[in-house]
Amino acid sequence: FDVEVVPPVCVGSDRVSSMSIRESLAAGDLDRAGRLLGRRYSMIGRVVRGQQLGRTLGYPTANLRLSRRRSPTDGIFAVWVHGADAGGVPRAGVASLGTRPTVNGTVPLLEAHLFDWSGDLYGREIEVEFVRRLREERRYPTVGEMVEQIHRDAAEARACLGVGPV
Repeated sequence: FDVEVVPPVCVGSDRVSSMSIRESLAAGDLDRAGRLLGRRYSMIGRVVRGQQLGRTLGYPTANLRLSRRRSPTDGIFAVWVHGADAGGVPRAGVASLGTRPTVNGTVPLLEAHLFDWSGDLYGREIEVEFVRRLREERRYPTVGEMVEQIHRDAAEARACLGVGPV
């Protein structure tokens, strides 16, 4: 077989590699990861039924199981969700990517709450586009304290995405 040496691909002074992209995602630097990828980082999957806890807390979520054992990033994010509307218009939202320690979760899950939207997404394929990491995932002493933080996260995500409450 032949070996062909390919010169490195760079974006500015950054060498593009899967390792540099993973390191950027792990550090929460979505802007750098996006520059290296040539687009924003996103995850695509089919919406599955969860415990429906978000619905009872006022934040119903579209849940995506992760096909990989470990995600390159985790935390709470401002996101755009593609595939919720037939017209192809992305919907603003806030998402949690992690194990949900406050409710004793152990399996990594992506949960996206779409602002000002209601409907049935079960079985539908959606893409969650990560815009900004708002914070790390945390364990809260009570579900009530977690809900208070969700309110703050949602407000911050709306501000980041430029969408106000209806």
